[in-house]
Amino acid sequence: MVDYDAIVVGGGHNGLICAAYLARAGLQTLLLERRAILGGACVTEEIPGAPSHLISTGAAQLGNLPPAIIADLGLAGFGYEMLLPDPLSVFLLDDGRHLTLWRDGERTLEEIRGFSAADARALPAYQADCNAFCDVIEPMLDADQAPSLDAIEAAFRGAGRSDLFSDFMLGSIHDLLRSRFENEAVQAALGLAATFGTNAGPQTPGTAYVMAHHLFGGTTGVRGRTGYVKGGMGGLADALARAATHHGAELRTDVEVARIIIQEGRARGVQLADGRCIQASMVISNADPQRTFLGLVGESYLSPAFSTAINSIQVRGQALKVNCALDRLPKFTGLPPEMTPARVTICPSLDYVEAAWQQAKQGQLSQNPFMTVHMQSAIDPSLAPQNRHTLTCYAQYFPYDLDPSLGGWGNQRERAGKIVLDTVAHHAPDLHEVISATEVMTPLDIERRFFMTGGHQFHGDLIIGQLFDQRPAPGCDGAKTPIDRLYICGAGAHPGGCVWGVPGQRAARTVITDAAANVFD
Repeated sequence: MVDYDAIVVGGGHNGLICAAYLARAGLQTLLLERRAILGGACVTEEIPGAPSHLISTGAAQLGNLPPAIIADLGLAGFGYEMLLPDPLSVFLLDDGRHLTLWRDGERTLEEIRGFSAADARALPAYQADCNAFCDVIEPMLDADQAPSLDAIEAAFRGAGRSDLFSDFMLGSIHDLLRSRFENEAVQAALGLAATFGTNAGPQTPGTAYVMAHHLFGGTTGVRGRTGYVKGGMGGLADALARAATHHGAELRTDVEVARIIIQEGRARGVQLADGRCIQASMVISNADPQRTFLGLVGESYLSPAFSTAINSIQVRGQALKVNCALDRLPKFTGLPPEMTPARVTICPSLDYVEAAWQQAKQGQLSQNPFMTVHMQSAIDPSLAPQNRHTLTCYAQYFPYDLDPSLGGWGNQRERAGKIVLDTVAHHAPDLHEVISATEVMTPLDIERRFFMTGGHQFHGDLIIGQLFDQRPAPGCDGAKTPIDRLYICGAGAHPGGCVWGVPGQRAARTVITDAAANVFD
């Protein structure tokens, strides 16, 4: 007799979404999370040394979670609330100017017009092409079977838009934007996300797709527009947990899974770190593919080809987070006194980003990193004591694998944090005097806290060879793996990372379909 129909390993947002859908379908579902809190990298935590100063220590913003998932699970009824800043973001430039993106599209066009009238004229056609690309590919990503790159190319050819496949799927963000826009600041504002969480620079082929990946889902109703979850990203995890529990899922924290039990080629349950075993008809892993297959399953249960493919996944993170408690918000040079942005961005040009990448490729810390600086407390007072604030910087590039001459991250953490904060202070001279506490999270720290191999937020780069039917490796088909009754639902599964939720939703749909077909008898 099995103890549960399904066990979900890991309580990140995808695991919670999967568990909620499974329980809603009537499957007796258990979710196990090793940390004391649920959410994976979607959590709100206190900054060390700063009581009641709260920050989203992993993911900081939300823009990809499909409204359909929000509606299916009734998240609004479980406390989920979206906050949309205005301005959306302010891009700070080295010469003291700034490019501001507003909720009002016409107002943003006017901002761009101040930098380049030609670029303002070009923007609507570019946005139309972005939407056209998403209209073709998103339904294919949501389909039950993971598509091949050839099938995707054929779909664009059938739609009469082979140009979109070449430009957005295969090309670099550098080439895509340089061919359409003349101003460096405009190019940077449009291409910022193209190298998020990716071992690549703007000139690397495939980075145009990374940019497009951040357009999927449309949480706010506008593709590519991001906002904040009230209470930090932990607010999303809390709502997902309440929804899963409401539908009957059992959620346990402080429970570490030591291995997935494989018997006669089938997943039969899990063994916990304390030695206890829990049986189930199926197991769904929210852990990254290397941790799932090489750690929890073990290579002895894998074919040599599959083991080699999993070992070859590029999972070395490049992002650093610096979290700060503030006595007050800093003052940014050149911004009008009445403007209190919740988000600023330091990314003056694509060449600036490329130079940072070239340093990181050599195992060095980027001396001029690009970053988003989130000050959610400016619109969400629940994150700090009265009249105080919090700030978090998401900065690249800071490679997981440092040049050996640097002596490892234990020796470089403080230096890296200083580089990031000094970069911000160039635009906000009073920054250091308003900081009351600081936490620096290196890629190694991110790996250890969130159990993400290599500190990679997407569980593997979103590049050709690690996408679609190749994600995470040949032998998997979406959520299905070469091991019977073992499924994957994390960011390393098709169709990929971001706080998107689709891997969790697709995995649940696959399991429910298999259960209805009685494949578990």
